[in-house]
Parts: sequence; C-alpha cells; structure tokens
Amino acid sequence: MPVSPVMADAAEKLHGGGQGASAAGQILTDQPLVYCVIPDDAFLWSWGLMLVFGIGVQALGLYFRRRLLMAAGAALVCGAAVMDRDPTLFAGQMLLTLGLAVMIARRQKPQSPGAARKRSRKNTRA
Repeated sequence: MPVSPVMADAAEKLHGGGQGASAAGQILTDQPLVYCVIPDDAFLWSWGLMLVFGIGVQALGLYFRRRLLMAAGAALVCGAAVMDRDPTLFAGQMLLTLGLAVMIARRQKPQSPGAARKRSRKNTRA
C-alpha cells in the first residue's frame, strides 16, 4: 500500500526526537471537537413529567371514581418507573392501584331470596 506524503510527514513528527510529543499534541488539537449526547440525558425530564402527569390522572380518577382514569395514570407512572429503572416505584404503583381499585369498588350486598318480600311488607300500608 503506498504511503501518502502527509502520513509519512506525520509519522516522522511523531517518532522523531524530542519534537514527537508536541507534534502529536498539534495533530490532536487541529481536529474538530465532537460532542456526544448520552441517551439517558435525552430522557432526563421526560420520566419526571410522565410521573407527575400520571399522578395527576390518577388523582382525577380517584376524584371522579373512574377506574379507566386510574388505570391510565398507573400506566403512565409505571412507564416513568421503567424509564427511570426503578423497580420499587413500579411495584409500589401496582400495589397502590390495586388498593385504590378495591377502595372505590362499588360494594353490593348479597340479597337473600326473602329480602324483597320483607321490604315489600314494610312499605305496604295497613
């Protein structure tokens, strides 16, 4: 493979006497700077926004007693937990959602077969 004169000159400067280190520094400082954005920094605020928005949606679901809103808020909070790589937040959110769903569930009392008869006798006029 033929060696270009520029590469030969750079190699001679690098391997030459006491000038080698300064030549290497000169070559490295002439290069343009490249900035690298770490992927985790791109999501620095998005998981926090998802968390706050999910908590707000859950609060609305609790206020209006709507399970769909509570589930949507739980999904947002769990998404934020996954983005933040926080298993404690994920597990805690699941337990909280289960507890809130049980708390706002409409409880129906089981009626015995004679309950309608008793009620009708009480409401009849004599």
